[in-house]
Amino acid sequence: MFTRIKRLPVFIANQIAAGEVIERPASVVKELLENAIDANASQINVEIGFGGLNLIKVSDNGSGILADDLPLAIAPHATSKINELTDLYAIQSMGFRGEALASISSVSRLAISSKPASQEHAMRFDAVNQELSASARTQGTTIEVHDIFFNAPVRKKFLKSERGEFQAIEMMVKRIAMSAPKVAMSLTHNGQLQWQLSSALCKSSMRARITKLLGKKFLDGASYIEVLHAGMRLEGWLSDVNYQRSQNDGVWIYLNNRMVKDKLLNHAVKQAYTSVLLPGRYPVCLLYLTIDPALVDVNVHPTKHEVRFQQARLVHDFIVSQLSRALAVPAGAMNCEPPELTHSLNVSRPLLQVKDINPRYNADRECRGLVGEEQQFIALDSQFSLLLMGSEVYLADLLALRKHWLLQSLHQEVIPWSNRPLLVPIDYSDSSRDFSHYNNYYFLLQQLGIELDVVDSNTLTVRTLPQVAPQLEIKSFLQAIFSLDSPDLGQCIASIAVHFLQNPKAISPSQHAAFWEHLNSHLADLLDGSGFIKQLSPALCQELLHV
Repeated sequence: MFTRIKRLPVFIANQIAAGEVIERPASVVKELLENAIDANASQINVEIGFGGLNLIKVSDNGSGILADDLPLAIAPHATSKINELTDLYAIQSMGFRGEALASISSVSRLAISSKPASQEHAMRFDAVNQELSASARTQGTTIEVHDIFFNAPVRKKFLKSERGEFQAIEMMVKRIAMSAPKVAMSLTHNGQLQWQLSSALCKSSMRARITKLLGKKFLDGASYIEVLHAGMRLEGWLSDVNYQRSQNDGVWIYLNNRMVKDKLLNHAVKQAYTSVLLPGRYPVCLLYLTIDPALVDVNVHPTKHEVRFQQARLVHDFIVSQLSRALAVPAGAMNCEPPELTHSLNVSRPLLQVKDINPRYNADRECRGLVGEEQQFIALDSQFSLLLMGSEVYLADLLALRKHWLLQSLHQEVIPWSNRPLLVPIDYSDSSRDFSHYNNYYFLLQQLGIELDVVDSNTLTVRTLPQVAPQLEIKSFLQAIFSLDSPDLGQCIASIAVHFLQNPKAISPSQHAAFWEHLNSHLADLLDGSGFIKQLSPALCQELLHV
């Protein structure tokens, strides 16, 4: 017996389509919020009843929908956001597929009330009985979704409890609220206001929104990043190494202000954090990536979470390199660099006029466990610290100590050093030199992980940097090396140590830990005439203070 091919009824086709877009009440909220944002709303209110199972109501003050278009709004493949095929290649709106409302109406009882500015009265369209009637509301749109999955009991059985579904909705609203910071939002559940957000029109109000949605603890320890390269812009906040989660739900990434859960972007973030995360822990970050819409395809999946990049490798490496650089010195306690002070250490001033230490830098907490319970470091400036050991006081040159430790570490590296390719090669020019005559220098530097190409007689291109010194101040380093006559390997390594430390963000968290471990194990030797730590005896203090 042959089974004939037949066209599916519209309501079955719509339910199949809804299965791809509408997984749970939170999916409905996502689609409705994106429509409101596309309508240029500045205020959106979300009302939820019984975890979204009974009611989902989203109201906005956007541009509204004309009365004649209301029945068409719930028709499949009907949209105002694209007109021709080429529009798909540079999508800037949140929605564009024209199937969200059709899918929602196929698994719920849906009604739309709307009033554009050009229309005298608001109109309401009931999708269940296909009736259009007069309504009362100001400019904007309200969409009510009742009894989701009432006609799909199998789907309904897979939903979680009221609490579980509302938690998913709340997380969805929070994530979308961060994609549109200029839009004020509120969330109500079972008639009780859960929270409301005013529009974030400046940096301070943006920080207030982040604090409310991601927590003060995250923002207090977060590092801010903003970089522009090759037409790509990356901006956001990164948690420091002390703020880690046991769940992988803290990475919020927005592509052209669209919330995405893309594997390539998530992998880039994970790779950047690899060296600073404990096993089984995950970072928290809020990142905004802006790229030419023509270079990214968001029409990959109905949920629009996954995207496809034309230059995927470039985007991936750009994110990894910039996040790795920003994480090199975390904003929290792993950063043992003291804050900048307005008073430098000057013997003509009282030596112990120490500025209060930045509350985000706790040298006592970081160092006491390393050098003993009776010792304490107090930062004076970016170079000097006081070391308190019982009744004795020492002045420690931390910059010199770091240089000494780094030089020892570099000399222990096996030659040739591993290198790290640069995402963007660096050009170095010197009109006073003919770089075609420095071949012996290039071979020497190659042994230390630095590969150079001669562009012309006065210009070099740096292709790689040492793996052990990825943020080496390469231009000042090359200037120093080329000023030497026939430098040897030892001179080059010493110069790397000097110019590596010129960048205050160069030392990684793992290197910080290694430095303090070195200080702990060699403290006795360092106190015994090393020149890096000097005891402040009463006689020396009198001499310094001219008393």
